[in-house]
Amino acid sequence: MNVTVVPPSQPAEAVQAKAILDTQAWAPEPEPLARAEDADALRQALTRYRAGDWDDETWTAFRLRHGVYGQRQPGVQMVRVKVPGGILPFAWARAVASANREFAKDNIHLTTRQAFQLYHIATDRVPDLLEALAAASVTTREACGNTLRNFSSCAFAGVCPHEHVDAGKVAAQLAQSWIRSPLVQNMPRKFKSTVSGCAVDCGASGIHDLGLVATEVDGRQGFTVFAGGGTGGQPVAAVKVADFVTEDALPAVLEALARLHQKYSNRINRNKARLKFLVKRFGAQGFRKLFEEEFERVRAMPQRPWPKLAWRKPTGDGGKIPSGTIDGVFTQHDGRVSVVVSPELGLLSADQLDAIAGIGERLGADHLRTTREQNIALVGLDPAVVDEAVAAIRAAGLPVAEPESSEPDLIACPGTTTCRIGITNAQAFGRELLDVARAAEGGNDLRLRISGCQNGCGLHHVGDFGFRGIAKKIDGRPAPQYQIYLGGNDREIGGIASPGPIVPARLAPRALELLIGGYAPAAKAGTSVREWAQSLGRQGIEKILAPLIEDDRSAALENGATDAELHIDWGDEDIFAPPPANVRAECAGGFAQDLLYRNLADDALINVDRCLYAGRKDAVLDHGRAGAGYASQRLLGRLGQSVADDEPAEIAFARVTGIYADDHPLIATLDAMRDSETAARVANGSADLDAYRENLALWLDTVEEVCQRPIVPDNTAIGALADSSGAVAALIAGGAE
Repeated sequence: MNVTVVPPSQPAEAVQAKAILDTQAWAPEPEPLARAEDADALRQALTRYRAGDWDDETWTAFRLRHGVYGQRQPGVQMVRVKVPGGILPFAWARAVASANREFAKDNIHLTTRQAFQLYHIATDRVPDLLEALAAASVTTREACGNTLRNFSSCAFAGVCPHEHVDAGKVAAQLAQSWIRSPLVQNMPRKFKSTVSGCAVDCGASGIHDLGLVATEVDGRQGFTVFAGGGTGGQPVAAVKVADFVTEDALPAVLEALARLHQKYSNRINRNKARLKFLVKRFGAQGFRKLFEEEFERVRAMPQRPWPKLAWRKPTGDGGKIPSGTIDGVFTQHDGRVSVVVSPELGLLSADQLDAIAGIGERLGADHLRTTREQNIALVGLDPAVVDEAVAAIRAAGLPVAEPESSEPDLIACPGTTTCRIGITNAQAFGRELLDVARAAEGGNDLRLRISGCQNGCGLHHVGDFGFRGIAKKIDGRPAPQYQIYLGGNDREIGGIASPGPIVPARLAPRALELLIGGYAPAAKAGTSVREWAQSLGRQGIEKILAPLIEDDRSAALENGATDAELHIDWGDEDIFAPPPANVRAECAGGFAQDLLYRNLADDALINVDRCLYAGRKDAVLDHGRAGAGYASQRLLGRLGQSVADDEPAEIAFARVTGIYADDHPLIATLDAMRDSETAARVANGSADLDAYRENLALWLDTVEEVCQRPIVPDNTAIGALADSSGAVAALIAGGAE
């Protein structure tokens, strides 16, 4: 598909007072990444929740949207800080360090999505933390929940000799365009995006809901678009949905996928609500066709302005970029240097983050960048100061790899240290694996990935050797164990690892040692772990691990572990106990029905404005009808009535009119909106659509006011109510149905 956004053609019907403009650029008031009002909104939400006005579902959906994530430990929260594209100004780094020092406990955690996580924050103090971050323009908005998550990019976006464009800037511009958009606040499930600067695809498009890969075709610069990928319990490779789009089409690409997600994904079963399940449902070709159709519909509406990117000709030597983490000292395409700081497991203290920022500022770095490998790079250093920078970083207690050396590329999720559904302590286990890999010949060239549960936050599906924590009984008692995965590669579309045997957690380091030994001859011959594992097959892998998987107890004794230790996880002292079956994953947090329909109604009103701008009369009325219907669903759901996204608006209007019959101001507003729509549809182009738009906005505002009213319990005597409008009586009557 070869796509370029072009101005709309003149519609057949003219719209009064709305000239068709020469460009399709539509310029709403830009949203800043951070707003102090977000902290105030969270304070008010917490007050409403504690007062009983909000249930758990509403509070959870709201706080997750603001980057506030529940922990395993009661009374405290994790806060996730977004760093779009990994571009980290020094002031942001200092603000995160200061916030962690003042409000949190324990280390700062760098994530595989180039964000920061702060832990053990008392719930009452979270709004103050958000306020402090916002003062430095740092945002947590949409860092969690069923939202458009942080946009990630290549580890060395902006400096890599192989790139066509700075993928980090692409990600940052998309994030800026879509933050707080009502379309992406309450989606059926989270939506993860990444951008790669070249076909090597260091951004890992294949495991994302949206992956953009910069390319050049016949002298034209643009992107290949992949969609519908993901890992978790059912890993699925992304499919190509567009062979080539120009850069100004990117906002429409994202919008089209978000609208497909809202329209078709499963809102009931959270375990089957990611975009990847639409690929499974419609097939790769069917999903691509859906995307192409939705993309054309979206392109017919004006788009937000898109600042033009700075493209360049790749200057790399044509060689293959290393498959593992790029660490140590890296020469940029402009001759300057990046220095990579590699904190173990992505953990560093507030003082250490402050130190990195200070070193970068003092020695003239352009800025910092976070990477998908949980590292931080000082970007744009003069080669003359590199030795000084490395020495200062190491003096702060942080590692920088030596030239020509390597370290195991290990990623581990927090596991049971903080996660509510964590099964194993992935970080403590990770330290054990680091020791094994460092000691083994060839171990430092491997990508090791550990997840403490099936959700795959540690990316176990895309490592050379991946480990997934599970609970499985030994001698009739639950024990921590790991299923091993082999041959994954997130830089290949479809590079999902093959599942292997399960071993007790205490024996898993020995399992890695045996696997590295078995792979060593193939490694020397230049064979990848993936090729080696596929050639052996599952039986061959099990043969290598036979000493560990045939007899747990004997294997434990032979490898220095006692029988009792089989039931104790790494990093723990107590007997292992899996999380309760009824514990719900925060990452699969539900949505609040009222917030969902408010968002959809607001999004429809935005589309009305877009189509008014472009002079598209029929589209104005169609989007307006949808928005009015969503607002009506809010009123119905408020009283416990059945609601549905696809219920025809006329039916919703009729139901509202019957249930709220005594609320005369409400019904008068609805009637005025419907009358203005009818007049516009029969006016043959002469209708005042501005008047319709105002009546629609008044309907949405009136619904919002009604939804803020308290609902009086059914056992309250209607005659005793001070209710001049009759609205409360109507609410009680409706609620009894």
